[in-house]
Amino acid sequence: MHFHQNGYVSADPRIEEAAGYGIDRAEDLPDEVDVLIVGSGPAGMIAAAQLSQYPDVNTRMIEKRDSRLVIGQADGIQARSVETFQAFGFAEEIMREGYHITEMAFWNPDPENPENIIRTGRPKDDEHGISEFPHLIVNQARVLDYFAQFAAQSPGKITPDYGIEFVDLAVDQDAAAPRRRTIRYRSPSATRPASAPGRYAPSAPATSSAATVPGRRSDRRSDGRCPVTRPITPGA
Repeated sequence: MHFHQNGYVSADPRIEEAAGYGIDRAEDLPDEVDVLIVGSGPAGMIAAAQLSQYPDVNTRMIEKRDSRLVIGQADGIQARSVETFQAFGFAEEIMREGYHITEMAFWNPDPENPENIIRTGRPKDDEHGISEFPHLIVNQARVLDYFAQFAAQSPGKITPDYGIEFVDLAVDQDAAAPRRRTIRYRSPSATRPASAPGRYAPSAPATSSAATVPGRRSDRRSDGRCPVTRPITPGA
C-alpha cells in the first residue's frame, strides 16, 4: 500500500493529474509559448522532464525526427547519472533493464608473441565507491524513453512535437521580445516557414539537438507570452 500526503491513491502514483497548460494540452504547436525546447536528445528530454513539474510554464519541445530515437549513440551510463534517474523515479527500472559493469579488462600485445594479445589487467569498475548505484550499459534511446514517460505523466503533460525543424534564430536587442526564431514543418504541406518574436532562445546552433534554456528575466515581454514560428502552407 502506498501512503501519500492526501491518503491512499488507488491508481499508479507516478501518473499525476494534469494542471496548468497540461490540461487539454493542444495537439498542434500553439502560436505562443513560454519555453521552446529544440531537440529531444538527452538535454532536451531532461529539460522537458524538469519543466513538466511546472505546468504554469507553457513549454513545448520540437524535434525534426518523425518519431522517438530508436538507437542511441552513447550507451554507457555512469553511476552518478543513475542518481539523476532516481530523482526522476526510474532508477530501479533502468537498472533492471541495463547491463551492470563491475570490472574492466585491459588487453595489450603479447611481448613474447606480438601478433597475439593478452589480458594485462582486470580492475574493478569503481575503485572508490563514488555511488551506491552501478555503472550501466543500456541503449540511450531507452533513457530518453524514461524521461519522456516522466514528462508525459507529470502535470505539464509535455510530449515531443515531432517533424518540426529549427531553422534559424535572430536577436534584436531593441525589440520588446528580442528572440525571433524560425522553424519548418518537415511535411509536404509546409513549404515556407514564418518567424515571430520569442521569449526564450535555444542554447545551441540549429544543427544541435540541445535544449533551450531560459533567458534573462529582462528578456521577457511585458505580457509574459512568447509567439513562436508558424508555417505558411501553400495558398494560406
